[in-house]
Amino acid sequence: MKFKKFQLTNILTILFMFVSCSDSSFLSSHWKHPISEQGLPPSQFPPLEKSLDPKDCATCHKDQFQNWERSLHSKSVSGGFLWQKEILSANEFRSCLNCHSPLPETKSELDLEYHTTTILNSKSHNFPNGIGNPSILCASCHIRNQIRFGPPPRTNNDKKITSGNIPHNSYVVKNEFESSEFCKSCHESKETGVKLNGKRLMEVYSEWERSPFAKQGIQCQNCHMPDREHSWKGIHDKTFVQKSLLPTWEVKEKNGEYQIFAELKSIGVGHEFPTYVVPKIYLRFYVILNDKRKPLLLEESVVGRIVNTNLTEEYADTRIKPKGSHIVRFDYKPNENSIQEFFWKIEVDPDEQYVRTFQEQLDNRGNELSKQSLILLRESLAEKKNSLYTLFTLSWKVPASLPR
Repeated sequence: MKFKKFQLTNILTILFMFVSCSDSSFLSSHWKHPISEQGLPPSQFPPLEKSLDPKDCATCHKDQFQNWERSLHSKSVSGGFLWQKEILSANEFRSCLNCHSPLPETKSELDLEYHTTTILNSKSHNFPNGIGNPSILCASCHIRNQIRFGPPPRTNNDKKITSGNIPHNSYVVKNEFESSEFCKSCHESKETGVKLNGKRLMEVYSEWERSPFAKQGIQCQNCHMPDREHSWKGIHDKTFVQKSLLPTWEVKEKNGEYQIFAELKSIGVGHEFPTYVVPKIYLRFYVILNDKRKPLLLEESVVGRIVNTNLTEEYADTRIKPKGSHIVRFDYKPNENSIQEFFWKIEVDPDEQYVRTFQEQLDNRGNELSKQSLILLRESLAEKKNSLYTLFTLSWKVPASLPR
């Protein structure tokens, strides 16, 4: 297909042709797998524009690149993903690639199935310096068949184009880029997927759709991509999570017995918290006695969806619904009046399910894995174990602050 250079005099024509508000068929075609290879870049593009390497995109999209580079999207193909290729069937692994490495050009870095002449030719032209990171790239969401797609432009009357050509032959505007439905393809299990207690393993979109946030028109992007920031922050980001939850508690004493009431409220999470089976939240309550240095654990509660490592059985689901709460009540009567303070510690284990699963695989199948996969498994397991962090610590001094 021959591409024409568009002069500035054609801006109105371009906007008329390329601006599209909403198209019910766009997302189904945009995320139809397998995604087609990009093909040859337009011949009139300079080398920088022909390249789909994120580092070249950064020439004009510096902020987006820097945020992406720090995000989990840029790490979707990591050691924790790669070692599993040995224990998955070929079809299972390729199914995972649809979200972890959507483009056929990046898939060819990971599976010989994609070493076709057409795909390799497309890769050599669009990634002339090779693919250093076959994860989710800029082009994974924004480019199909050499056509650029994106959200509506910002209104900025102070910066108007006055000369030169429009980059990339302009782009197709799609409102879907600012819609939760855009994220659904990779953050919602298919209806035919595994169900435990009638629930799929991922129902993020459905949870949001039933929430007050959906009714208010608040989309995934409003929280996870504020001001179009390409960071996609979530459960691994302490500050992000702190802003979404509100812990409150009260300690009362009556006849030497202490009554503790604690509430962890979801105030800014548009889906169940935490949404996946992977993270767990630990609520632990301690007392410090005057004659003992080490805190005494009084009560523990877990927030999360707890399933076995084979993903065949659900043991419990204590997740917090949007605007809902997790409440803990218990009593404590010490042997003698020697309490110094109570404190409540809330910890987040973003990768708990991975830790259990990876440890089990290491223990049971470590001797069956190749040397390289074993190294990746061990490194990933150590990384997942280190992701645990303390979200909140609340203290209640005794007796000065005790209501009676």
